[in-house]
Amino acid sequence: MLTSVILLVLAAICVQSQIELTVTPLPYAYNALEPVLSEHLMRLHHDKHFATYTKKTNEALKSIMADSKANDKLKELAAKPIEQILHEVLQLPELIQFPLRHNGGGYYNHKLFFSMLKAPTATAAENKPTGPLLDALEKSFGSFDKFKEMFSAASINLFGSGWVWLYIDAPTQKLVLNFTANQDNPIMFDKNHVVLMGIDLWEHAYYPVYENRRIEYVDNFWRIVNWSFIAQLYTEGTTKRADL
Repeated sequence: MLTSVILLVLAAICVQSQIELTVTPLPYAYNALEPVLSEHLMRLHHDKHFATYTKKTNEALKSIMADSKANDKLKELAAKPIEQILHEVLQLPELIQFPLRHNGGGYYNHKLFFSMLKAPTATAAENKPTGPLLDALEKSFGSFDKFKEMFSAASINLFGSGWVWLYIDAPTQKLVLNFTANQDNPIMFDKNHVVLMGIDLWEHAYYPVYENRRIEYVDNFWRIVNWSFIAQLYTEGTTKRADL
């Protein structure tokens, strides 16, 4: 009897540890992206906004685990990695869906966003992808410059807060450019979407430096894109996914 109780306690502890998201540190110094993004902006964006999304996602997941009315299927989902939760978030009841869609989406989006940036080049023209990723962009959009033009236009013209994305569509093996509102992202709408890059178009991502000059932010964004990181995601997405 005592052994069974101990095992149940240990199982509960393991479940709790599985759902605990952490504020991953930046892979560079806070001032590494200057002058494109300032140290002040990065501290606000990472230490305040990203930390808040992380905290609120953990609170939502722990609330599900502690809810005696929540069924086993929902609790099993709450114990899964955030990517799997977001794959199914739109099918959840509204009271559960909203905090996970907004905060869980914010956690996933920002974790990716911070990882896909690097110290700026002097000009945007100097910062280009190479190899299979470049080939894929040229195949899908005609040329890299055309892709940049389309991505920038979508970013500048997006109304309100949201994101513009580049992702792999697994069934067609094509690269797709699309946008989402708020903290939504492509994996919420199809588990076969493999996200490669995105630009944060919430005002907190650029206003401390650019104020209302979103065009200038988008133009300078191309100086800090870490194409090596994105190329790695592309390689992993096209070789490790069985459906690609």
